[in-house]
Amino acid sequence: MRRLILATAVAAGLASCTTAGTNAAVTIAAVQSAAVAACNFLPDASTITNILTASPIAATAESIAAIVCSAITGKPAATLKRRATAPTVVINGRTIAVTGRFIAPPSGSSQ
Repeated sequence: MRRLILATAVAAGLASCTTAGTNAAVTIAAVQSAAVAACNFLPDASTITNILTASPIAATAESIAAIVCSAITGKPAATLKRRATAPTVVINGRTIAVTGRFIAPPSGSSQ
């Protein structure tokens, strides 16, 4: 009986994992919004998809936006525009280029 209950709990947990990625368009839009809010950078959808592929546990928009922002912050925007290669992050041994563009902060913003 204990095994049946444990198996049911594990199966339910796995089922929720397989359906977590079904609404990728909303996730990409949410990550883009979170990244723009955090660091005025709009990552490309391919960057977000690559991060999700490399690290499925980076499940929230804010956590993925933090990964993106960590790759591009600390460098002046002018420097990034002149670079031949995009900034990168390494997730689970996989190097991912962070591509996108900077967005001007809203006028009157304190950023």
